[in-house]
Amino acid sequence: MSDTIELSDGNSIIEISAPSADRYAALKLIDWWDHAKLRRAKVMVVGAGALGNEVLKNLALLGVGYIFLVDFDTVEAANLSRSVLYRAEDSGKRKVEVAAARLREINPDVRVATFHGDVTQALGQGVYRRMDVVIGCLDNRAARLAVNRACWRYGLPWIDGALDVLMGIARVFVPGQGACYECTMTEADYDLVNVRYRCPLLRADELQEGRQPTTPTSASLVAAWQVQEAIKLLHGLPVPAGKGIYINGYTHSTSLLTYTERADCFSHAQPRAVVTELPLGAAELTVGDFYQAIQPTLMAEGAENIALLPEQEIISRFYCPACDASTPVYRPYDTVMPDGATCPTCGAPRLPSILSRLPLSADSPAVAVPLPQLGVPPLGIVQVAARVQGAERIFWFELSADVPTCFAAWSE
Repeated sequence: MSDTIELSDGNSIIEISAPSADRYAALKLIDWWDHAKLRRAKVMVVGAGALGNEVLKNLALLGVGYIFLVDFDTVEAANLSRSVLYRAEDSGKRKVEVAAARLREINPDVRVATFHGDVTQALGQGVYRRMDVVIGCLDNRAARLAVNRACWRYGLPWIDGALDVLMGIARVFVPGQGACYECTMTEADYDLVNVRYRCPLLRADELQEGRQPTTPTSASLVAAWQVQEAIKLLHGLPVPAGKGIYINGYTHSTSLLTYTERADCFSHAQPRAVVTELPLGAAELTVGDFYQAIQPTLMAEGAENIALLPEQEIISRFYCPACDASTPVYRPYDTVMPDGATCPTCGAPRLPSILSRLPLSADSPAVAVPLPQLGVPPLGIVQVAARVQGAERIFWFELSADVPTCFAAWSE
């Protein structure tokens, strides 16, 4: 059978794919549909719970070519009533790996790369630079804020979704077009985010401050809206940036929400990143190696007082007042506290030296410290501050040699 059908509209011949030969035949009947664009499209989905499952399923059915899936969780029995991609035998397995395998079953055309880890700290921000759009399927404010700031920094649109039993919301944020997610945050929201970052003693379940009970039906509704907006963005169609749709399943109603751009919003105030790509990988670099690699760029600008700006505060050393012992550390604060606060020699409490910036020079005491020890992930973008002509400037350096590793599944 031919894989095309010819129809006449009276003036010309219209050629369409035969439904028996082309899984996208019905979609291609849409007059503005550009399947080639979708096959080239790169979409990051953050979160593989109930909402993420529906988003991923829709993207696969529509034939979006490249998906990058981020989640740090594993499958459990409670997921089975709300997640179309998981089965009972998947219990204990990483969500990203199970979901990726199921998506390939749904549509072998789709390539899925995965990251099992925390989007707020462990994901290399170079991943964002290679996306066309991000879809957030998250259940806490800290993760939403991290995604929002990264998207604003690299000029990337993203679509946030949230659920609450029979209610839900989908909203689109586009850099340079109105409000962003951070513009919607209240002081109470910031307090919850700060608790998450400042209290390493809290258990994981206590940190899930944004989790809400939900149903697969509300997940289906919100996810459909999110993916629909993503498809419009990928096709260059107008989207309601800085706005949201609120769906109330109890009252059978929807409302259009419009957010106000906040004058004191940090996401809007941060400079747009101009990234220099380094042909180096995070795992192979020490602080000294990194400093040598960036020196030509900084010296060409006449930079002085150079310092690395870590994504998280760094404990440089511990000092024990009881036994006078001093121990170098150079690790992110929340990976050391609270266990490291006790002196291993005498058992007394130790005092940490905390750095929000790490001075860079040839004789820095941290020259031998590996970058991953400071919390720099593969394909990380390292921020460096320097004094240039009397003013501080920020430089961004991407560890671009990690690209093949991070996106290996896209090449299979």
